[in-house]
Amino acid sequence: MKRSKLFTVLGGLLIVMMAFGLTQAQNFTTVITGQVTAGEDSVPVPDYKMLLTFKDDTTGFRTLVMTDANGYYSQTVLKNYTYTISSLDTFVYEGFQQDIEVKELPVVHNIHLTKRTDLALVNGSVTFNNNPVETDVYFLKLPNDVDLNDFREFEVYFRVPKAALIWASYQAHADSVGQFSLEMITGKYVVYIPADHNAGYLNYWAAFEVNGDTTLAPFELKELKTLSGHVANADKYDMVTIFAHPLYPSRPFMATPDSATGDYSLELAPGTYVLRLVAYFDDYMYTVFYDSVYTPKEATKVEVQGDVSGIDFNLPEPNVYPFSISGTVTSRQSGLPLEGANVAFVSYNFMSNLWQAYETTTGADGTYRVEGYTMLQEDSLVGFAWKDSTFFAQFYQDEATFMTADPIVYHANEDVTGIDFALDTIDTENGYSISGMLLNEAGEPITTGQVTAYTTATNVGVITTQVDSTGHYAFDPVFPTGSVVYLSAWGGFDYLPEIYNDAKTWKDADPIFIQGSDVTGINFILEEKKPTRLPLAKIKGWLKKQTEGLAKAAEVDYTGDLVYVRPEGEKEWTSYSYVKSDGSFDVPVESDGTYEYMVSTREGEETTGTITVENLEAEVTVDLTGIVDPSDRLVLKTDQLLDAYPNPFNPSTTIRVQMAEAGPVKLIIYNVLGQKVKTLYNGNLQAGSQKFTWNGKDDAGRQVASGLYFYQLKTQNTVQTKAVMFLK
Repeated sequence: MKRSKLFTVLGGLLIVMMAFGLTQAQNFTTVITGQVTAGEDSVPVPDYKMLLTFKDDTTGFRTLVMTDANGYYSQTVLKNYTYTISSLDTFVYEGFQQDIEVKELPVVHNIHLTKRTDLALVNGSVTFNNNPVETDVYFLKLPNDVDLNDFREFEVYFRVPKAALIWASYQAHADSVGQFSLEMITGKYVVYIPADHNAGYLNYWAAFEVNGDTTLAPFELKELKTLSGHVANADKYDMVTIFAHPLYPSRPFMATPDSATGDYSLELAPGTYVLRLVAYFDDYMYTVFYDSVYTPKEATKVEVQGDVSGIDFNLPEPNVYPFSISGTVTSRQSGLPLEGANVAFVSYNFMSNLWQAYETTTGADGTYRVEGYTMLQEDSLVGFAWKDSTFFAQFYQDEATFMTADPIVYHANEDVTGIDFALDTIDTENGYSISGMLLNEAGEPITTGQVTAYTTATNVGVITTQVDSTGHYAFDPVFPTGSVVYLSAWGGFDYLPEIYNDAKTWKDADPIFIQGSDVTGINFILEEKKPTRLPLAKIKGWLKKQTEGLAKAAEVDYTGDLVYVRPEGEKEWTSYSYVKSDGSFDVPVESDGTYEYMVSTREGEETTGTITVENLEAEVTVDLTGIVDPSDRLVLKTDQLLDAYPNPFNPSTTIRVQMAEAGPVKLIIYNVLGQKVKTLYNGNLQAGSQKFTWNGKDDAGRQVASGLYFYQLKTQNTVQTKAVMFLK
């Protein structure tokens, strides 16, 4: 009888052998042997994994037992114990659990397996340079909730196992013509084919789903090349990793240099690469591209067609350097300094450093100063200032959003001065607030982001409020009655922006009408952005709006306009950018290739096109035609009947009407039987906001009964009806 592969030995047995020696230990031990078979013909089951434990043991002890090529297993155990052997591999056969009582003599315990009935037949093939490959193929069953559309969820399993046979849920063998066939449970899988340096091909990884009998697309192996070099000062950092990014969307190859020598070698496929080094030291991260530059565009591209050596990096000494930023915060209206104003700075360039955040408050003279440390000789931050509910918040240089804010560049050992903010006063005496939540599609709060308001109120303009740690946002009561507001929400880089109500573009947006009360419950449910890899490339562009008969081009404000980008042929937008006030935008994209773009302006215009990114950059100018006055998007296109307030009411309620243009109007109250109760208005109205009060009486002056009533607006372009409840 052949003995099986033994991977661990009973903990108690080890202690005995160490204490008494191998010869004496044999007095305490014996063996359990047997054969594992399956089917009516009792076919031996090779490489079958089982778990052996003490029966009713609570110590957590366990031993892996595996059958050999003929289905036999053998395990040394302590005498005079009862053991439990159970299936560890339930991917082809039904699970089992059996007790084995051991006395003095060896025990033969055969196991017969029952094959599962829910298996799918999976066929496939393996090729290299269009030739079939004979090799072992390993499959790992993934949890059912892994999203195969999100590489971040399944690529965490792309790690070369120490023992592929133990790691794998299934093993197949591609024969001399590269073909394999096996039965598998339906579900999601990772496939792994080990590299063969003699044959010259790389490790192969992929993820796929089996829903029934199927033939998989061929597993096409890639040629193996090596890229090597040296990293100076690598031993002085906590962790160093070199990434080789292909110039097409794909998983980067990576390697870790030897901690003592700094030498590294990584295996990769032929192609052109951007090399990036990331090093960690304490709470700092240092990133550099080859050759000693800080952006992918500037990086020296490395062409790999054969083995490449001498790709060296020179890490600086892991020192941190101080810097400071200072300035003043004043009132724009009075010019006086603001004491107790908050000033915050957050990282702008995420590819070069860890997220940095600094916050301080101004003194009595309105001045502030933040101090920090950096490993970089040059970096940048975005500045933001606010003061309680009496002043509007402001990004540096009067930008409305984080995405469009101008970065503040600083250097090691530099004191940056003159970063000043002038905040506008908020008029809260005659205005109303807007509030709500930012939620993801699962209904969970999004705790990072901002909401921006665009309004007809000339004393408000474009303003922004931040989302708090509960996902809640609230604008101060600054919106006057009669104003129209559009809201845009940004929930961080993992989500696509949204314009109220559930719109991706301004064309589909819904206005919010301010009608004498605070507006609550304006919630956003943000769509998670399709995951993308590190953006190496970018699309730079400019919008050009026609301005004939309007303002001069220099006076056109592009704030709030959006640009969406996706790889050509895809359905989901994968990148986006808010347009800056001067019409410029930068959209990060993964790499070279052809992309589709869509521009959405606040005026409701949409423009699409395609652009090809080469050498990690592309530029485009988008001409926008048929543009109306930029303020026209915030002007009513049709008459609007607004909600009555209060509702329910007693003794009276106010009904507001927004007129897009002057014209004849009827505003009539009806009961639930459709009978006219009261004519509130019958005549002409000018464009703008009008309000009417109903005191709960009919045309004869009699008090109406408690109950539900309908109020209807009839104009030359609309008929609208809403309900109101009268309570005595």
